Amino acid sequence: MARNAGDSGSRVMADAPMTAFQFVIVALCCVINVADGADIVAMAYAAPLLAKEWGIRPEVLGIVFGAAPVGMAIGAFFVAPLADRFGRRIIVLSAVGGGAVAMLLTGISTSVPMLAVTRLLTGVGLGALLASLTVTVVEYTNKRWGNFFIAVLHIGFAVGVSLMGLIAAGLAEPYGWRSFFLFGAAMNAVIFVVGLFLLPESVEFLMESQPRRALERINRIFARIGRAPLTALPRKTAKVKTSLGVLSLLDTEFRRPTLLLWAASIGYAVVGYYHLNWTPHVLAEAGVATNLAISSGFFTGTGAIAGNLSMGLLSSRREPMRLTAYYFAGSAVTLAAFGLSAPNVIGMFAFATLISFFTLGGFSGLMIVTSRQYPALVRSTGVGGVVGFGRLGAVIGPVIGGILLGAGIELWGSYLVFAAFAAVPFVTLLVLSTRRRAGGAAAAAAAD
Repeated sequence: MARNAGDSGSRVMADAPMTAFQFVIVALCCVINVADGADIVAMAYAAPLLAKEWGIRPEVLGIVFGAAPVGMAIGAFFVAPLADRFGRRIIVLSAVGGGAVAMLLTGISTSVPMLAVTRLLTGVGLGALLASLTVTVVEYTNKRWGNFFIAVLHIGFAVGVSLMGLIAAGLAEPYGWRSFFLFGAAMNAVIFVVGLFLLPESVEFLMESQPRRALERINRIFARIGRAPLTALPRKTAKVKTSLGVLSLLDTEFRRPTLLLWAASIGYAVVGYYHLNWTPHVLAEAGVATNLAISSGFFTGTGAIAGNLSMGLLSSRREPMRLTAYYFAGSAVTLAAFGLSAPNVIGMFAFATLISFFTLGGFSGLMIVTSRQYPALVRSTGVGGVVGFGRLGAVIGPVIGGILLGAGIELWGSYLVFAAFAAVPFVTLLVLSTRRRAGGAAAAAAAD
């Protein structure tokens, strides 16, 4: 039976059981994010070999390291919004294909400037992909599975980081540092070819934007996922000014939630990237044996995976916005507890694990909340804005940490500062949740 034009893409996906092809789409997005994690960390594993071979000073190597995060901010702010104009498929495939080329060029680089440029280009693709993959997962999953798979998507990045560590360890001695990037290029090239055949455009995007042959493309996708075809396209909703990119998020309709989400993203990233970069050093300075301090990455990584999964499971049953706020409250409490527990080794390891649990679980929640906050034609822009402002926090957090630790401030005092940063997303998300409830109640009263 044909389906009438009143059924929106979001309702078609949200209200029906997921099919095998939808699971394949989600799995492909997760694999792409695993490759992203491998791409971004490849330079960290290559650095010791590269520095020795080329005689690069640490400050010069720092420029190469810094190029990818700058590129990620550019990709999130300026490339991700293009998915709301041209579609999710073209941005994802362009970013994956571009990533393959950038990794290949990195592997054959002959100078530091060339390395910096190729890492910048790698970062641009990764910044665009995080937003576009999140949106694709949202638009191809139903209410039961959607939030869970957003969390699984973000775990894929951590898996890629670990996977590249194993690959680099095996390739380093026989083939050298260039092999890390050539392997990454080949991996991205294979994923690109698979994506050409398996990754469709978002049905919701096609229904809202209605490009040429939209009805034909939608019905072709419906045939692959076992849905009845449409007889006609639904009426288009009010047009969003997608040509303004991230600035479109400051229109009256979106301004308040956008500013609150940006503030939440900066607060999260300040805490998350400080914790990621400085925890082993802090543990070592507190008297923990160096090898044991380094091994803290295993515990914090495990906590991060558990936090992501728990958010995915719980947010399918609870209101995600307030749940995410409570995770960041947990982050603030455990940050303070970590600082106060020093020099108790067991206590510090336990609280470091819990910091990862709540902070990274909160990040997944923030992505869930953001992706549900905006309509289809501004969704990738919205997620990209949050990711981009997170890049700013990723720079700020480690710098503040270095200043506080270098100033000789007591550990508990430093961690209270970061607990305050974790309270920022807690407060902003509670405010956003309260206003959203108030708006819903007002709308219900008006309907009566």
